[in-house]
Amino acid sequence: MKKVACIGNFDGVHQGHQLLIERVVELANNKFIPTVITFNPDPEIIFSNKEKKFLTTLKQKKDYMYMFGIKEIIIIPFTKEVSYISKEKFLEEVLNRLDLDTLVCGRDFTFGHKGEGNSDYLTKSKKKNFKVEIMEHILFKDEKISSTLISNLISEGNLDLAKKLLNHDYYIEASILNNEISTENIIPKKGEYNVLINSKKYLLKDKIIKYPDKKKVKIVFI
Repeated sequence: MKKVACIGNFDGVHQGHQLLIERVVELANNKFIPTVITFNPDPEIIFSNKEKKFLTTLKQKKDYMYMFGIKEIIIIPFTKEVSYISKEKFLEEVLNRLDLDTLVCGRDFTFGHKGEGNSDYLTKSKKKNFKVEIMEHILFKDEKISSTLISNLISEGNLDLAKKLLNHDYYIEASILNNEISTENIIPKKGEYNVLINSKKYLLKDKIIKYPDKKKVKIVFI
């Protein structure tokens, strides 16, 4: 069965991502497999060689995607070698081989070496073997809702607005040792935050939480 897919990094699986996913599920309409194509690790890690915190881990992304109706997730391992692939080669040797009926992407989607491929190129290319649908951005106060915008809001401690733009709760997957949190997720700036662990309320203060040592715990900001 062919696939209808959207493509991108999807950090946070926020409102803009959800619009893409919603369109994929709508177009699939039980005739095709609703699919997400994403990359791991995030290309920014490869280019910067620096540690980076994210809104969502790969596991969290998958959980949200399945919850919103996606049936298949294709993960493209991202390496420096992959970053040097030309836009033509990416189209012909990656996308054309995925048995796609339709590819849905955002207006600002780029791919190939130095991001030379974009949504306009995809639309006009005669070498693709699938249809393309471009989705416009969702705006908040004239600014595109993006992972970067939401990451900055969380880093600044503006959880209420961040959760509004995410359109779902914000939670982190963490390890706790001696009341200190270790996580791949972004933690809000130092301050006091009410959180839930196993449906019980706790206070996270200056990134310290009084909770028994545990290797893995879900901390939901409320």
